Amino acid sequence: MNTVHVIHYSGATAKSSSVLTSVALDYQDGGADVTVVDLAKTTTVHQGLPSPWVARLLGHRVMRPSVTEVLRESGVGYLTLANNREQWPIGDSDLKTMEQALESELLTYFRRDHVPNTAESRRLQNSLRKGMHDVYRSLDSLWSAELPDLVAIPNGRTSRQKAARLVAEKLGIEVWLYENGRAMPNAYYLGKTQPHDRIASQAEILTGFPLPSASVLKKQAAEWLTNRQARGSQTNLFSEKWVALAESSMHKKNRLAVFFASSFDEFLAFSPMWRIDSWNYQFEAFDLIMSKLEAEGFDLALRLHPNLASKSRKYFTREVKAIGGLAKNHPGLHVHWHNETTNSYDLVNNADLVIVERSTMGLEASLMGKPVIVCQATQWDQLVDVRQMLSPTDVTLENLLPWPPSPLGAQKFVGYWLAQEHPLRFDWRHWSSWNPDNAPPVMKLAQLTLPNSISHKKKLLTLELAKRRNSRFEPSLERTDKLG
Repeated sequence: MNTVHVIHYSGATAKSSSVLTSVALDYQDGGADVTVVDLAKTTTVHQGLPSPWVARLLGHRVMRPSVTEVLRESGVGYLTLANNREQWPIGDSDLKTMEQALESELLTYFRRDHVPNTAESRRLQNSLRKGMHDVYRSLDSLWSAELPDLVAIPNGRTSRQKAARLVAEKLGIEVWLYENGRAMPNAYYLGKTQPHDRIASQAEILTGFPLPSASVLKKQAAEWLTNRQARGSQTNLFSEKWVALAESSMHKKNRLAVFFASSFDEFLAFSPMWRIDSWNYQFEAFDLIMSKLEAEGFDLALRLHPNLASKSRKYFTREVKAIGGLAKNHPGLHVHWHNETTNSYDLVNNADLVIVERSTMGLEASLMGKPVIVCQATQWDQLVDVRQMLSPTDVTLENLLPWPPSPLGAQKFVGYWLAQEHPLRFDWRHWSSWNPDNAPPVMKLAQLTLPNSISHKKKLLTLELAKRRNSRFEPSLERTDKLG
């Protein structure tokens, strides 16, 4: 019987609980002897559900059985990893790799394009570094004593995840990575490639990942796209608030170029492989491309990513000011703001050319038969029929003119995603009486009862207030000039 260790620590949502239990029980059903290895003792920032009594006090319930009870009742082992007190040195190569992962985690935590030089940042960095080193040494001791046949690690990107992966690879243990599903509702990802490793994932497809026939790929991609476009889609939560464009706006006199902005800091945290362009800022690229297209008689539209509402107030006001500058430079530009109900898929249907920073909308637009230009690295840029414009010298009239794209690359990428998805055994209702992905305000406040630092609790409050202000934003050029 194979032995499988599943690395775990509490996540931000009940979906993480569903993913963990599904991964562990699926391995067990496959005949493996499964043990969950919980990194709870090395946790710096605690997330997840509040205690049952807090939930009851606020009119909600934390359900029973809990995650650990479900696993133990099913015969899955559960081990809380003990800290290794021996401070033996870690190799330079592994230390360097873990430091890159630590930077990635800090960028994600602060939701910025750089790690701030503050006392709070330094305290958090030191705490995360200690936890990372403790995980490395403790797992090295655990697995050196008795090697499991396989280790399943969540994502593999952040500091403790990376430490676990490095130890497993050093000891020759087979590594698989798991995460929330990307392509199907109520699913989880399980694969050999770190989910945001754009080079390795595309190389896996290009070097023979088993995919179905072209006709099946086409059907799968069409079904996936239909699901994404459906109002209330579980794979595109933003679509729930979108409404169709007015019929009058669908009639065009000129060719239309539609730009889709991304949340600028999303992928800076993922590693240097995502920093392949020479633009200072996404709107620098958009500004130059807009000028070229205007000269050719194109109408211009810009769609802001709905996730802009979730950013810090400083980040948000910087973006709004930049968009105001774009609107001044291009008076005919139609800006569709993050909190507008404009259906992005209607914009794509109406477009002659689609330009994205790295938004998934570029992949979807390719499936819809639209020529797509990307200005930064994307998850699918080496496979899908898109044109990259990574520097000002790439922005030429020849590169900008629309072409008849092939959707096959986009279909293959969607097929690759779907092939690695597995159905969840539970949803959030199994763990709590509220959906943590769309928590009521009172349960967001309940997160403040978790054992975190005052600075982290202050950050949660500040960010929640920022989200409320950002979502209520009412755009006007006069206002955008004043912001920042």
